[in-house]
Parts: sequence; C-alpha cells; structure tokens
Amino acid sequence: MLLVGGALAGITAVGLAVALLAMVIGVFATGDQCAGTLAAPSGGILLAPPGSGQLVGATEYGGPADSVSGVVGSFGQSLLAHPDSYAELGGYTFQTATAMGGLPYMTPLRVTWGAHSAIAYKRDIGFGGGPIAGLPRVIDLWWQFAVRLGIPYPWAGPVRIERPPSSGAANLLGQATPAGSASQLIPMPTAAQDPSVCAPGAPTGVPLTPGSRARLLANGLAAAPANAPAAVKGIIAAGNQIAGKPYGYGAAHGLPLSDVASAYDCSSSVEHLLYGGRLLPVSYDAASGTLESFGAPGPGQWVTIYASAQHVFMYVAGLRWDTWNAAGAGDGSTGIGWHPLIRSAAGFVARHPVGL
Repeated sequence: MLLVGGALAGITAVGLAVALLAMVIGVFATGDQCAGTLAAPSGGILLAPPGSGQLVGATEYGGPADSVSGVVGSFGQSLLAHPDSYAELGGYTFQTATAMGGLPYMTPLRVTWGAHSAIAYKRDIGFGGGPIAGLPRVIDLWWQFAVRLGIPYPWAGPVRIERPPSSGAANLLGQATPAGSASQLIPMPTAAQDPSVCAPGAPTGVPLTPGSRARLLANGLAAAPANAPAAVKGIIAAGNQIAGKPYGYGAAHGLPLSDVASAYDCSSSVEHLLYGGRLLPVSYDAASGTLESFGAPGPGQWVTIYASAQHVFMYVAGLRWDTWNAAGAGDGSTGIGWHPLIRSAAGFVARHPVGL
C-alpha cells in the first residue's frame, strides 16, 4: 500500500464510538451462515467457495484522517482512479500479507455492510493490527469504497466478505469495469513468471531520532525521525542498506528493487529507496528523466525528489540522498549516501510522493 506505496495500507487513524460499534455488531449477529469457512494456516481467514462468507474485522484506510497510506496501491495502481479497492493484511509484501489466505492480485471480493453490498478488488496490502470487535482484522477497505457502502468515516468494525461467483458477479451488481479501464490494470505475475514477486519485505531496524528531521550518524547511515510516517522510515532504512555503495553508470538497472546490488547510479539508488517506502512496485526500472513526472509537483513535507534528464537526487526528512558530493568538502561521505548539506536545484524538476 508503499508502504508504497503506497503506499502502507492497513495503518489508519480509526475512531469509532462504542454505541456505533455495538450497533454494527448487532446487524451481523444474526443469520450468519459461515460454517464452511476455513481458518488459514497463518491464523487468518481462508475464504470458502463462492456463495459462502465470513464475518471479519475491517478498517478504512486513506482519506483525510489517514496521513500515512497515500493514494497508490502496492503494485502501482492509483486508488483514486480505482476506488473499488481493498487491501489484504498481514505483512508488507504480497507473500506475507496472507490474512485471507494470500489472495492473488486483483481478486474480487463481495463486501457487505448492513443492507449494502459491493464488489472490491485487491490492489493493495498492509500490515494490519489487532482484532476488531473480537474478529480477526484481515482487510482494509479503501475509504471511497467504504463510503459507497454507507460506512461512516473513520471507522472500524465487522463486514462480511465472500468470493463472488466465478463469472457475472460484477455485472449482476452493476459494477462492471468501466470501458477503457481494463488496460490500466497491472496483473500481478506469478512467482514462476517473476521471482521478484517473492522478494523480501521492507527493510527493518532503522535507528530513530526525536523530532521530525532525520539525523546523519557517524557511520554514514541515517536515523529516521521517530514521528515520521512509516513510508519515510522505510525509505531511510532502504537508503541505509546501500549507503556507501560505489557509483556505476547504469548500475543496478534490470534488477528487482528489493535486491541489494554491488553498485548504483542516481536513478536506481533513488528508486531502491522509494521501493523501501513502498512507493514503487518491485519491478520499476526507469531513468532519471522519468522521475520528472513521479508523484505530485513541487516539494513535499517529508520527501522531495529533484529530477532532470541527467540526474536525480532527493531530500528525505531534511537529509539529502545523492550519488555525489555536490555541496563541497563539508558534505559528508563521497558517493552514494546521505549528505547533510543542500545543493543547487537549478535545472531540476521538484516532485514529491502524494501524501508525503
């Protein structure tokens, strides 16, 4: 959910009155015909065949009350362009987010809340959290989809999820994919087609520092601000993975962004960091000029990318990530890594990840 981007789906600001939650639970407390549902080996929910269903804990993500999730799914899809989206929870990668058994990308689910029901598609993943109303928390509903179901915002509570019939479900519910949108979908490859699907998750163990600015450590690594969004911490952790690597023109291109290469150039290093924040799909591979159109225009609150056809660098929570010692002798380590001083941005286009 990059977290991507995605960015990190499943980490939301949820506020629900006890009375409302009790009312919602009461709606679902009767008529539950879920005996055929199986428990997944991971402790989550493995959905039964079409026609059966399961009450599960759910939350909303995205929207004005969620400052960390962003608007891009974990495989690069715009959730604003595809509001009928959900995130399967359980982890930061497609092979660990298995709270519903590890559903393939774009799996449709019928989601029911009260008297309202609609089809949503898996376009995101997220770490999740503890039980909701005594039910395992296995799914996050993109906030625009939840609002369409009549769910208040922000919210947490039970919903019924089930596999729709193998054909015709979307048309039966009046939710067929709009004309022209099918070409925008990015099918999730199988592990046999693309081994990077099973790439390891976001880097962990990033050191923290108080406040809202990153700090350059004596060893050349960076400490992330303790109050920074998870995506920013993921970016800094990914930078620490490759800080000090040698520069090589064209280096690390053609590799999954989850790999740690022996050398990097400017664009491959920046893209490795953005993947660490779950803001790019693992297969993304582009030259610096392509990043001139990444995200949203202008500087960001936490992350600002400066791109041109010749070079790209960025600032993350006040530290510059660059592949050369552009600001002079007092600029810290030479080469790929974190730099404490500001360099000229003349000739560069400023962009930032949406929400950051």
